[in-house]
Amino acid sequence: MSESNRTSRDKVSNYRMLTSIVANTFNYAVGRGLDIEQISAATGLKRTDLINPESRLPEEHAQTIWKLLEEAYPGQALGLHAASAAPLSSMGQLAIAVQYADNVRSAIEALVQYQSILSDRLSMELVESDSEATLKVHHPIDETDGGYGAEAGLAMLHRLGHETTKGESPLLRVCFKHEPFGDIDVYEAFFDAPVYFQQAHNALVVRRDELERPIPKRDIHLFRYIQENLNLLQDHWRLSNNSSLMSELRDVIAQNSEFSEYSAEALAQQMNMSLRSLQRLAQDHGLKIQKLLDSAREAKARQLLADPSLTVESISSRLGYSDERSFRRAFKRWTGQTPSEFRRGPSPD
Repeated sequence: MSESNRTSRDKVSNYRMLTSIVANTFNYAVGRGLDIEQISAATGLKRTDLINPESRLPEEHAQTIWKLLEEAYPGQALGLHAASAAPLSSMGQLAIAVQYADNVRSAIEALVQYQSILSDRLSMELVESDSEATLKVHHPIDETDGGYGAEAGLAMLHRLGHETTKGESPLLRVCFKHEPFGDIDVYEAFFDAPVYFQQAHNALVVRRDELERPIPKRDIHLFRYIQENLNLLQDHWRLSNNSSLMSELRDVIAQNSEFSEYSAEALAQQMNMSLRSLQRLAQDHGLKIQKLLDSAREAKARQLLADPSLTVESISSRLGYSDERSFRRAFKRWTGQTPSEFRRGPSPD
């Protein structure tokens, strides 16, 4: 995927509440003593970008700022420190909704249902066993920022849970995939629970029966009211994001065709999506990925056949076919003509 396409996609798909998250990280870095010019040089951000409601700030900016903080303050649990004072309002109406849910289960289910409002690359999943309930949280950036974002994210969820239940911490344990940045006692004091590192998932774990704990402010009418707002917001982001992604999808198909690459798997990889997500994106627009790829192949075939110096065999190879016969069959299916008939053009009257 070209850098311009990736930037274009970031502007749409990674905005969600991430302008607030990038702003929070930026302001935390300034509060810790990093020079604004240093941050701007590394990210390209200016303060005006943080207050412009039309700005679309890629989440990679937060990753860059965490790297600067790590260099300046090694060996400290910076994610926890930042999250301890970050406003819960950075999670928008979703943070309000969970506080009116009926119980802890419905609050967590709301987080999972509307996670795409926070980021379409965020993955939250509630997994239950006979005795435990685990909220697994993953974001692709976890693998590249060392774990600072994961710490801040789980810390914010813990704060939201504490604010919502108004009770003692129900956590059995907290799990992180990365190694600790500071003293484990700092982590366990923050979460008021055992904290384990180098685990399979980033997760918050509670007793399963805690899921039925009532929420003190529960109000089914207010909860449904906020849900309707969240549904509208989610639909808005899905439509705007899909429109941009479809435009990018066609660009990437065209780019791949220049390298004789017409597989759906390669396309999904270039789009930084799973094959299933890619297929669902096309289906949302009444299209099929294979049809889009065939159309690109046909257009390229017509272009190459217009060059008399190219043999049908070489064109077949350029289009990614294993043999000439497969190309001939495909071209006949697309156009009703063989490649040779197409080259001869219409018969004279």
